[in-house]
Amino acid sequence: MTGPRIFTVDQLLDVLDQVVSASGRGDRSSASAAEYWTGLLTTPGHPLTTQLPDEPLVDWHERGLLGELENARVLDVGCGAGRNTRWFAEQGATVDGIDLAADLLDTLRPTMPAAVTLTAVDVLRDPLPTGEYDVVYDSGCFHHIAPHRRITYLQRVLPLVRPGGRFGIVAFAAERMETPSDLEVVTTGDTYGGATFSLEDLGTIFGALTPIELRAVQPDREGTFGPDFLNAALLTTSQP
Repeated sequence: MTGPRIFTVDQLLDVLDQVVSASGRGDRSSASAAEYWTGLLTTPGHPLTTQLPDEPLVDWHERGLLGELENARVLDVGCGAGRNTRWFAEQGATVDGIDLAADLLDTLRPTMPAAVTLTAVDVLRDPLPTGEYDVVYDSGCFHHIAPHRRITYLQRVLPLVRPGGRFGIVAFAAERMETPSDLEVVTTGDTYGGATFSLEDLGTIFGALTPIELRAVQPDREGTFGPDFLNAALLTTSQP
């Protein structure tokens, strides 16, 4: 016999983590990928170096769907170069931005508004900021998480949304992009460039929440980041 027997869910998840880590790309949702994300997010000309906020954020805010952002508490999951983090702060929110790219966050920290706190965190494994948030927002983190770890994400992130708060997500759109099946990813360990999700997928995966709006990201709004290969979902938790 080689290796330990599997008889708990945590052991199974750990073994699948090892499969992903051993692939050519490695696990891009773990701290070992910090250097990769720092490099990508600082590559001149890469789309993610933009400072523009996501199109759905601006639209939802203008239509009052995000709730009151003045003095709101916001968590930006996978904040990257901080473009959405900064936007939330400019609307009057106090914002915690978390990301794997520790070196990038060190560079960004002095440039951010005083209401922003940036912390290097592995959202699946490290302690998360404490307390509940009025808005939890994920732009491009969830679709880089291996299929077996979506369970962990849901268990850790969704409880951070206060009753009546908002959870927003932007992810690769299955209607516009093709990616391997979850089975392929789990068996090969290769997460490729990330997973895609249809609007129906997002409604189902986040089915513990109540949908407010699920739609494609619109590419034609000036002053926003809106690639046409993304889907967006805004959901809310139940009031007590």
